[in-house]
This record gives sequence, C-alpha cells and structure tokens, in this order.
Amino acid sequence: MHAILVTMGTDGDVFPYIGLGARLRGRGHRVTLAGPETYQGLAALHGLGFHCLVSQAAADEFLASPDLWHPIKSGLHGARWGARFIRGQYELLTELARDADALLVTNPGILAARLVQERHAKPVATLLLQPGLLPSVYLPPVMPALPLPPWAPRWAGHIYWRMVDAAGDLLVGGELNRVRDSLGLPPVRRIFRWWLSPQLVIGMFPEWYAAPQADWPPQLRLAGFPRFDGGTSTGLPADLVDFCRAAAPPIAFTMGTGMRHGAEFFHAAVEACGILGRRGILLTRHAHQLPTPLPGPVRHVAFAPFRELLPLCAAVVHHGGIGTTAGALAAGTPQLVLPLAWDQPDNAARVRRLGAGSSLGARQRSAARLAEALAELLKPAAQARCRALSARFGDDDAFERAAIWLEELHHRS
Repeated sequence: MHAILVTMGTDGDVFPYIGLGARLRGRGHRVTLAGPETYQGLAALHGLGFHCLVSQAAADEFLASPDLWHPIKSGLHGARWGARFIRGQYELLTELARDADALLVTNPGILAARLVQERHAKPVATLLLQPGLLPSVYLPPVMPALPLPPWAPRWAGHIYWRMVDAAGDLLVGGELNRVRDSLGLPPVRRIFRWWLSPQLVIGMFPEWYAAPQADWPPQLRLAGFPRFDGGTSTGLPADLVDFCRAAAPPIAFTMGTGMRHGAEFFHAAVEACGILGRRGILLTRHAHQLPTPLPGPVRHVAFAPFRELLPLCAAVVHHGGIGTTAGALAAGTPQLVLPLAWDQPDNAARVRRLGAGSSLGARQRSAARLAEALAELLKPAAQARCRALSARFGDDDAFERAAIWLEELHHRS
C-alpha cells in the first residue's frame, strides 16, 4: 500500500500524520506526506516521502494575519486563503495517487482529496483530529461564534446546522464547484458534510472525550488520542529539568506553535506568576512576543515535547488546541483554556465537563483573572482529578488501531 498523508497547519495538525506515517512504514507500507514545506525534514527523518502541499511563504501569509484567531473572521480568512489552492492541490494529489495501490489519508480541509476520490475512484480516509468538526443536534459542539445551546430543541439544531452549511457553501462553494465543473463533476452543497470521506472517517480521540452521537457519520471509528511529539527528542535539556524540579512545579504557558500575536497573553502570564509567587515556562518559537527582560522565575523555551514537559508542571495555560489538550490530559496536568477560534471553544467545554480544568472568555484574561483561575487548579483536589483522568489512557495505541483500519480499507478497495 502507498499511503499518501495529506494535511496542512502547524505542529498539532501535522504531528499526528507523521506519527501515523511512521507506524504505517513500520508495518511495511510506502508512505508519502503531502504537507507544509517546513515539515519536509521531519518527514525524511521518519523515512517518509514528501511533497510540498503548502509553501512556507503561503503558510507564513496565513499565520501572519491576526484574523486567524478571531472567532468570526477566522473562518472567512481560512476560506479565502485555502480556496485558491484547490485546483493545484488536486493536480498534485492526482499525480501522487497514480499508483494502483494508492490510498489517501487526509485532513477534511483538503477538499482536493475528495475530488481525487470522486474523479479517479481512489480510496480516501478522513483523519479527524477533533470532535468539534462533527455537527450534531444531540450534543452540539461549541462553535467559536454564536454556539448552539445544548438545551436547544432538535428542530432548532437542524436549522442552525443548515445555516452553518450555507455559510460554508458561500465561502468555499464557488471555487470548489468551478473546479468540479472543469473535472466533469456535478456541483455539491453542504460542504461540511461532503468533506468527510464516505468510506472511512477515523476520529483521533477516544469515546470518553467525545461520546458518539446518533447523528454522527456511520463510517466514523474512534482510534483514541495520537501521542506523538515529533519523535526527535532525546529528552528535555538538563537545565530545563533542573528548573522544573528546583522548587514547586512551574506553570506552562502556550498559545500554540502558530501564534504570532500573543504578546498580551505572555505579558499577563508573567504578571500572573508574580501574583501567585510561582515559576513559569513560556513556550513559543516567536520570542518577539515576550516581555523583556523576563524575571528570574520565568523561563522561555522555544519548544519542548509535552509528553516530557507537562508531567513536570503544576498546570498549563493554553489556547485549546486538540494536541495541547490531549497532552495535558495524558500528563494529568490541570488546564486553563483560553479559546480563540476554530475547535478551541469546543475543547475548552470538554475539558470543563471532564473536570480537567477551566476556561476564561476573551474579556476575562487579565493577569489577576489568570492568577485567580490558576489558584483553583493548583489545589490538591483539582490535581487529583486530573491524575485520575490520565489513567484512562492506559496502553491504547491509536496509531496501531488507525493503521489496521487503513489496511482494511485498502483491501476492500
């Protein structure tokens, strides 16, 4: 089998594909990653072929806009940016999938993969990293703008999701259907239903995090959380480990690897550490966001694998990305979630329901409010709840489960 793994985004979006690719390669399959240019070296390190799906310049353009993190403007920004790549990505994926044994495993946002499936009868599996992309009238995900209340009657839910579908059709449908027309394919509507492969959808999260709903796609199977931090670490730097263990465990602060507009957050984080009398670790590859100089009890780290760092931390404050959320759950580390856009509000709600942490709204993020919320998470009861949740991970291997399902799809096709 030639598995073609197709995604875009930052670490949280790409690492699960590379982890799955490494597992498939270990099972004897040829694997190619079609992804952002910046991940070519990491793909090669794990023995994966690589083709650039998104150039570094295009990715920088996408990440540079503050609209990316706005609850309403983010969708418009993403649609405008991504629609212009549909045709070129279709041509690339068509060429990559020319092998008779090709199978595509794709992020739902790569609409071109579904075109390849329809036009060339290639098997496609959608890899779904977050449950927030699954519409439901029974337990609706929390959307970043105008969320559907969980108590809303089902008839209202159907109208709500029709409106969401209409917005998707308006933002992306024009360009998508122009490409479809050029390929001799009929137009599609309700893109947020169509973008999931009818053959197989693999949810990379467990049932205890997101219980399946009666109106979820019948082809959806849940593998569990993917635990992969890049696979290149030889352990945390000794000085970072010493810092974590020198006194009471520090608090980690991050807004994700793609955030370039987090100066206000990091300034509040430093102040909150001062209020609490706690040490802090600021995680970002974009150091221009940080206050200078940093006080002695606060360290800056460009990158650290959560699997190794978070067990050494008393709490983590983050944006609600699914990778950070899962990493904190696995480590048993309490979470304070500050959601901005995309699936982040839904992940924040699930963290609260699990008792794994709390969240703050957009207007509640002063240093004083951060310190107040963190003080609750530092209490022994909150720490104990999170340690109990971490036991649910057990020895589950989401990549192994997903690999077996992909092999089964390949054999059926």
